[in-house]
Amino acid sequence: MKKFLIKTMCGGSVLILLGACQTSGPALTGQLDYDLGSAVKHNADAQFVRPTAAQKANTYIPADPARAALAYKKYQEGKVEKTEKVSTSGGK
Repeated sequence: MKKFLIKTMCGGSVLILLGACQTSGPALTGQLDYDLGSAVKHNADAQFVRPTAAQKANTYIPADPARAALAYKKYQEGKVEKTEKVSTSGGK
């Protein structure tokens, strides 16, 4: 019974102390600029080219069954070409 009482009192004390940390509102209310992040959005928009309506209409590329069958055959036979390692530092 004594251990239960001690655990209960410790648990209650922790909850009371955690309640003291609670704020009544957001910590940075009124301190944040509403333009925060607009530079990143501007830079992303500058690197993106929006397609025209004609380009959007012509995006369908039909599959080539003969080419797919050839690729599958090469895979089954183990004749798949090895990929080349590429590095941004100039070395391989």
